[in-house]
Amino acid sequence: MRYEDRIEIWSVVDLKDHPENSKYNSELSMREEASLKASIAEVGIQEPLLIRPDGTVLSGHQRKRIATSIGLAKVPVRQVHCSEEEAVYLLVTTNEARRGDEKDLMKKARRVQVLYEAWGIKPGRKRVQDAHFDRHDVASVLQLDDSSLRRLLKLLYLIPEFQQEVSKGRIGLVAGNKIASLDREQQNELFRTFQVAGEIKTATIIKMVDQLRDEDTGPDLKDVRREQKQKQVQGKLDKLKKDLIWFITEPDSEEERAAVAGLLDEYLGYMRGEKRG
Repeated sequence: MRYEDRIEIWSVVDLKDHPENSKYNSELSMREEASLKASIAEVGIQEPLLIRPDGTVLSGHQRKRIATSIGLAKVPVRQVHCSEEEAVYLLVTTNEARRGDEKDLMKKARRVQVLYEAWGIKPGRKRVQDAHFDRHDVASVLQLDDSSLRRLLKLLYLIPEFQQEVSKGRIGLVAGNKIASLDREQQNELFRTFQVAGEIKTATIIKMVDQLRDEDTGPDLKDVRREQKQKQVQGKLDKLKKDLIWFITEPDSEEERAAVAGLLDEYLGYMRGEKRG
C-alpha cells in the first residue's frame, strides 16, 4: 500500500463509489447530513477524499455526494495504490475513524470480520503467536468490548433474510445470536414464521429457537405460525367490518341498524368458519 504525497484536484464526474461501501457504512443521519452540507457550502471540502488511481472512492462517499448536490464541480483528492483487499480495509478503517460508531449491527459485524482477516486473527483465539494484533485491538479500533465483539461475529452466521432484519433494527444482538445458533434449514423455517407475524419480541424468538433445536417440540413452531396467521386474518376481518359499517348509509331506525349489523356479523362469522351449514 502506497499513498501519494500530493493533493490533487479532480472533477467529481471522474470519481465513482466503491461498490461495497454500503456493505460496511451507513448513510448519514439527517443531522449529520445538514451539518456536513453547511460546512462544505461555507468552507469547501477541507479533508481530501481518499481514492484509488481509477477514481474509486475509499473515503469520502458522502462528501462527494454532497459536493455534487450543491454544484461543486471539483474536489481535492489523495491517491492510494493498493490491492482490492487493502481497499476494503481502508473502506472500513478510514470511515470508522472519521464517523465513529456505526449503528447498523450487520455493518459493524462485517467491519469486525474485515479487521480479523486483515490482521490474521482467528475467532475464538486471544492471540496468534508472532501476530502483531489480536481481538482486543479490533475491539479498541471499533470502540467495542470483548463480549460485543464475539456477539457481532456470530451475526455473520445468519441467513441473508435475517441479516436484513438485523440491519432494519427489527432483530437485536441477543435475538440475532440466538437465531445464529440454528442451522440454515432451521433458520429458513423460523423466518417463514417471522414473515407471517411481522414482528416478534425477543423472548418469543428465543422460545421458538429453543423449540426448533428440540426435535420433540419442533411441531409447536407450526402452531405458533398458524396462530400468528389467524391473528393477522382476524385483524383484517375486524377492519373490514369497521369499514363496511362506516360506508353503509345510516338506517332510519334502530331496528334497521340492528338488522344491518346482524347481517354483517353473520357474514363475517361464515368467513371465520364459525358457522357451518
